[in-house]
Amino acid sequence: MGELLRQYWMPAALSVELPDIDGTPLRVRLLGENLVAFRASSGKIGLAAEACPHRGASLFFGRNEEEGLRCVYHGWKFNLEGRCTDMPNEAPSCPLKHKVRLRTYPCRERNGVIWTYMGPREEPPPLPDLEWNLQSHNIPFMWRNYRACNWVQAMEGDIDSSHINFLHRPLDLSDLSTVPGVPLPGYAARGIRLIQEGGVPRLEVRDSEAGVLHTSARRMDDGREYHRVHPFLFPFHTMVGGGTSEAEVSFNGKLWVPMDDEQSLILEWQFRPDRPWSDAERTALLAARIPHGFLEPSSSAAGAWRPRACADNGYLIDRSLQKTRLFCGILSNPLQDAAMQESMGPIVDRSQEHLGPADNVIIRVRRRLIDAARALRDQGVAPPGVDRPNLYNVRPVGMVLSGAMDWAEATRARREAGRHATGDG
Repeated sequence: MGELLRQYWMPAALSVELPDIDGTPLRVRLLGENLVAFRASSGKIGLAAEACPHRGASLFFGRNEEEGLRCVYHGWKFNLEGRCTDMPNEAPSCPLKHKVRLRTYPCRERNGVIWTYMGPREEPPPLPDLEWNLQSHNIPFMWRNYRACNWVQAMEGDIDSSHINFLHRPLDLSDLSTVPGVPLPGYAARGIRLIQEGGVPRLEVRDSEAGVLHTSARRMDDGREYHRVHPFLFPFHTMVGGGTSEAEVSFNGKLWVPMDDEQSLILEWQFRPDRPWSDAERTALLAARIPHGFLEPSSSAAGAWRPRACADNGYLIDRSLQKTRLFCGILSNPLQDAAMQESMGPIVDRSQEHLGPADNVIIRVRRRLIDAARALRDQGVAPPGVDRPNLYNVRPVGMVLSGAMDWAEATRARREAGRHATGDG
C-alpha cells in the first residue's frame, strides 16, 4: 500500500506553518520517513530527509540560509535538490562533495497547502483539481487533525454514514442551534434533523473512475428520500456535505495522510465557493472543531496539532452531557470520531470484525484500495486518478429525491457544479 500512496501528491504542511523566508525548519513525518520542510531564500519550499548524510545529525537544527539548509554539526550545506554545495570541514579538492546527496522530494505550494510528491516518477503527475485548491482568491478554512492510529482505520469513519445517527447525535432535536460545542447555521441544522429523524439509512455504493460514490438515503414522511451523496477519491480523499439547496453550498473534506502505520495527520478543509471565510469565522470554526484547544506546541512532527482532549484524559468526556444533551458525551465531531477510532488500537485487528450490510461502503473502499495496489505491484498499472486531475473536481451534495429516481444521475449536475473553476499553476 505504501507504493500506491507514493503515486499521489500529498499535503506535507500548511503554508502558515512555514511563514518566513529563511525561517525555522518544520519537522514532518510522512510514510514512515522523518523529514524537515523549510522555506528557502527564494520563497520556494524544500523537503528533505531529517538526517544529515554525513553523520546522521538532525537537520531540524540546521541553518536555513542562502537557498539551502546547512547542518550545524560540521557545516555541510545542501540545496533544494539535495546536492551538497559546501563541505567546509574538508579540503576543497575532496571528491566527496560531488558524491553525497541528501534525499529530497519536490514540493508545490498552492492555495495555502504545501504538497509533496514522494513517488518514482522523474516528472511528477499533475496536482489534483480539487475545487478548493484551484481558487487562489478563496483559501478555505483549514487545519490539521492528529490521530494516533492507522490512516485507513481513521478514514473509514468518514465514509461510514450509519454511525452519524448514534455517535454524533444530539438528544434534543428541537433546538439544534444550541448543540454544545457545535454552532450550526440553519441549513446544517436542517440536514442534521433530516438525518436523525430519517431513521436507519439505506446505503448504496457505486464505483467511480477515481474511487467510490456512495449515498445514505433516509425516508421522509411524504415518501421522498433525503440523500447524502459523497465521493471517496483515491487514495485518501473524503468529502461531506448535506445542504439540500443549491444556494446553501458549504462543504468539507479531509485528506487522511499517513505519518506512518500507526499515526495519521489529516488535512481538514471547509470550503464555501461563493465567498471566503472571514478571520472571525475561521476562529469560530476551529473553536467548534477543537473546543478544548491543542496541547502546547512542540518541535516534534505534528507537534502543533495534538488536541488537548485525548486518550490519556478520556477525551474529556462529560457524563452529565451524555445523559442530557449528547449521545456520546464528548464535545465536537472530530473528538468523538477520534475517541472511537483510536480506541480500536493503533491498527485494528480486522480478523475480529463482524461487518454487516451497513458497512458496504467500507468493504467496497477496502477492495478498491487492495485491487489498485495489486495492479500496481503486479502489472505496473497507474492507480485511479493519478493522471486525471479533473476527476477530483467534484462536490458532495444533499438532495431530496423521489424514491424512483436514480440518485447518482439526479445529483450529477450539483456534484460537478465546481467544474468551472480553473487553476493558477
